[in-house]
Order: sequence, then structure tokens, then C-alpha cells
Amino acid sequence: MSERFLDFYRREWPRVAAVQAMALGGASLLIGRKRQKNLRALAVMNAMTMCAHQYEEYVDPGWFPGMVNVGMFKSDQPLNYPFNANSAMCANISFRALYVPAMIFPRTTWLGLPPVLLGIGQAFAHGILMPAILGTKYSPGALTAGLLHLPIGINYLTAVREQGPISRDDWLKTVAVLAGFLVLGVAAPNVLAADKNSPYHFDAKQLGPYGSAKPADPVATQP
Repeated sequence: MSERFLDFYRREWPRVAAVQAMALGGASLLIGRKRQKNLRALAVMNAMTMCAHQYEEYVDPGWFPGMVNVGMFKSDQPLNYPFNANSAMCANISFRALYVPAMIFPRTTWLGLPPVLLGIGQAFAHGILMPAILGTKYSPGALTAGLLHLPIGINYLTAVREQGPISRDDWLKTVAVLAGFLVLGVAAPNVLAADKNSPYHFDAKQLGPYGSAKPADPVATQP
């Protein structure tokens, strides 16, 4: 075993273990999806995964804000515009409104499907779409979405379909709930809170490979 590999593992073994845990959990869910039929348990797992997903985006490695502000919006003050720490907090808190009802009312299909479909969409967006658009191999959030959200979603859909076909009415309500959440819970906080004079800036670590910058001076940037 090379010394270079050992040096890497000494530094990164906690993260390696975390990825192993997610891979093991996701694989177990896929293998046992014919037996796991507890919709509340799956909804709880999905909500827990969203919390871990947000941690991956904003803490470790945590440079999702840099990917958004620099990679997507080409911002010249990426620490606080257009995405800032306040809008990120508001948008991410709103996820509770989508995930909690699915845990409280597990037999209501149109409440359970929206967070499941969102998780599957996260796997596609972080694992394929954003890397393709930005020319990167990894997007913060891809591991939790691909290793946990996706298997949980597949398991959930399998369990629901075993109880009977998903009705057209359930699908229509699901689309309406998900669309309303994306507009009111995600887009609105980020659009309304976008402010070049915002004092709520991310830290330099959250820009990651997208560079570093000093927080904008609200006085200096006022017209």
C-alpha cells in the first residue's frame, strides 16, 4: 500500500466512512425493497436524508453556494449575491413543509410522493445535470441524493404500487404540491431576498473551488 494512499486515508477516513455508510444504507434499501413497506419509515428516512443533503451542500464539502453564485450566475460578489446566507436559510427551512406531512400522514399518497420525487430529482440534478452544465465531476449534494434519496424513492414507489395503482388524482395533486413548493418555498425566498447590499454573506470556504472574495460593503455598493 502506497504512502500517498495512506496519507490520503489518514486525512479523509471519516468522510470515506460516511460515504460507505450511505452506500450501505442505499444498497440495503434497494435489495430489501420488496419487504420494506412501511411508508412512514421511508418518509422519515427521506426527511433525514434531506438534512444530510443540506449538510453536504453547505458544510462538508459545503461549496454549493459558490457553485450557484459563480458557476451558474457568474456573480462578481459571490459571497452575498444573488444567493446569500439569509435566502439559503429561508429556502432550506421551507423543506420541512414538504417532508413533515409525509411523515404524519403516510397513507396519503399525494403528500408522500412530492418529497420522494424531489429527492429523485435531486439525484438527477446534482449527479448529472449540474456537472454537465458546469463542467465539473461533482456537485455538493450528489452523494446523499444518489446514494440515499434515489434508493429511498425507488423503495417508496415500489411500496405504494404494491398497495394499488397511483390514481390520476394523486398524480395531479402531487404535481400541484411540488410546483407550489418549488415556487413559494424555493424560488420566492431566493428572488425576494436577492440583494447586492445584503449583509448575510457566505464564508470563503463555501465558495470552494470557485474562488474567494470579501463580503460586499453595503455602503460602498449603494447607488
